[in-house]
Amino acid sequence: MRLEWPRARQHAARRTRGQSLAEFAIAFPAVMLLIGAIVQFGIIFWGQNTLTQIARDTGRWAATQSGCTTATVDVLGTAKSIAAASSLIGPSSGWTSPANVVATWTTTDSPAPVCPPVNNTQTWYVNITIHHQVPVFFPWIPGDGNLTTVAQFRMEPRP
Repeated sequence: MRLEWPRARQHAARRTRGQSLAEFAIAFPAVMLLIGAIVQFGIIFWGQNTLTQIARDTGRWAATQSGCTTATVDVLGTAKSIAAASSLIGPSSGWTSPANVVATWTTTDSPAPVCPPVNNTQTWYVNITIHHQVPVFFPWIPGDGNLTTVAQFRMEPRP
């Protein structure tokens, strides 16, 4: 003897499957948007951290050089090589100075002493500012993926 479900139970089971599909269709876009936003935030956070590290490394290098202008110190080339060796998201090959990498040497002493400093009584600072664009998936992201970071280092006299 074979048992069959009553017709009412079969009809209810069919309705439940349709209800699950409708709930999935409503929830799926919201869940995917949330996951996409988390991924996008992670990309921007990663890009900002990496860009800050590149600016710091470039600033440390520039503070040890024997020049105080971008004509005598190749800050752009160094920043590009550091970026190429790092995990920066987005291409750094298109960086041009001063649009993306800006290096300025400043002093608080008056009158301005010789740069680079020759003793510890002279104060010179090198400031590195880097602008970079990371890819964005959502066009309504504030800032549109444009990142900027600044690093400042005090130049020490050569021993």
